[in-house]
Amino acid sequence: MSMPLNFVGIGKFAEIHSVQGGENICKKIMEMGMSKGAIVKMMKNDSGPVIVKVGETRLVLGRGMAQKVMVREV
Repeated sequence: MSMPLNFVGIGKFAEIHSVQGGENICKKIMEMGMSKGAIVKMMKNDSGPVIVKVGETRLVLGRGMAQKVMVREV
């Protein structure tokens, strides 16, 4: 079952399942290194932007963008 990235709890890992949105948003997210199958770790998910770790890189996503990234917890 997939859910938006901003529903993942702090410290949890999730696998990217898909990106819901237009061509530009999908391209931007892919360029950030968040392709289908990538494992991300939720670093910050309270108020304000979401911070995730992909490999050794930390990415900051606005809540709107995080809502479009569909993931499965692993």
